[in-house]
Amino acid sequence: MPVEQLISQIVSKCPGTSREQVLKALEEEKLRTAGLIADSTLLRMVAHKLGIDILPEKIPLRTLSTRVLVPKLNDVTISGRIIATYPTKTFEGNKPGKFASLIIADKDGSLRVMLWNDKADLIESEVLKTGQIARFSHAYTREDRNCKTELHLGERSNIEVNPQDLEEKNYPSLEEITTRVSQITDAHQNVHLSGRVKNTFGLSTFTRQDQTMGKVLRFTLTDETSDITVVAWSEKAEELAQTISQNTIIRLVNARVRPNSGNGFEVHVDAGTYTEVSPR
Repeated sequence: MPVEQLISQIVSKCPGTSREQVLKALEEEKLRTAGLIADSTLLRMVAHKLGIDILPEKIPLRTLSTRVLVPKLNDVTISGRIIATYPTKTFEGNKPGKFASLIIADKDGSLRVMLWNDKADLIESEVLKTGQIARFSHAYTREDRNCKTELHLGERSNIEVNPQDLEEKNYPSLEEITTRVSQITDAHQNVHLSGRVKNTFGLSTFTRQDQTMGKVLRFTLTDETSDITVVAWSEKAEELAQTISQNTIIRLVNARVRPNSGNGFEVHVDAGTYTEVSPR
């Protein structure tokens, strides 16, 4: 629906509101969302705040790219291929609940998606699985503790799995997003790797600065191009110590790249890294 028609509907259904007031509200929303959301979508938000419904018919949602997302956006729609899913966790407080997360990828990058309460059930029930294409709508963005943008889905958000209007070819496959070991450079901060465990060096403990004890596991991952040392920390170290051995096939999503003591690199794995271990 054209923007002018939307403005006219708002004014006609809300007699106490002038066209100038609607345009002012629209400009305020455009500033707040950094100009990344279509005017028609923003006008729907203005109408909702005024308590009126101007869109009885279904209007296609504008899908954004992971590249343009910034924190503090509302009513966001984005789609991508699920490349990792994380288990559900619970939290206590005045209003106890649960959450889960996953990572999606599109042609411009990857994004962590947080699923709250009933949305988290979709991972537990395996409705959402690695490899699927999914569309997330009526979501909002926040900044995580590492100053990266992440997408949040609450009660009013929607999730569509493998929508018929989205084509597989427009989303990278799991193979396409995987970085080869020999391709890692100092430009990489996070990488997705897949390979075979060449050898492991056992689980060891260390003392942190606050005098608590931590655990670390080192192993060598090899693919068809080269080898690299992987360093797993804390819970991930304990988990992998129980599940990997020589020749185990492993996939890492969102692993951190760090320089080693020589002129090369090593990969660090922590709670933010998705690990998938396959039998030999």
